[in-house]
Amino acid sequence: MKQGDSGTAYQVDPVLSPYVESFIAEAAKRGHIIEKKNLIAQFNKASDGLLCGSCNSVSSEPGIQKIVSIYNVNPCWFNDQELETLIFHELGHCILGRVHKPDTLVNGDPSSIMVPNNLALYSPCSYPIGNQPCDMSFKREYYINELFDPNTSAPTWIR
Repeated sequence: MKQGDSGTAYQVDPVLSPYVESFIAEAAKRGHIIEKKNLIAQFNKASDGLLCGSCNSVSSEPGIQKIVSIYNVNPCWFNDQELETLIFHELGHCILGRVHKPDTLVNGDPSSIMVPNNLALYSPCSYPIGNQPCDMSFKREYYINELFDPNTSAPTWIR
């Protein structure tokens, strides 16, 4: 465990580390520098089985120890994209201070990765219909852009 400047710690579970690293890299691409400090990201068992993840503080204030908990309950996520969405959503709370945003785009899709209870924003379909695979990965860039800039324009794919 690495100790932060203000007595906070940085400790990320090895399974979650690639997703946290990806969040930091995506932030940097968009001009946000996120230091590797003041974050604990860990797996926990959910007490009620209703949550897939949580953050202990919806604030970007640096002095509060940030703790992201990912709960090992099924079926929370079915693939890497859904786990990434969950972790990015929780880091949006803890690191960026974002709150839930249940708004929708004109086509009915969620307007933000900060939507509660939807991990399949840019995931492949779990159950494709017919012989047509369905790939929503083209939506990822919009959702990541919006995560770091809530004023991001609506994507062209909504038309």
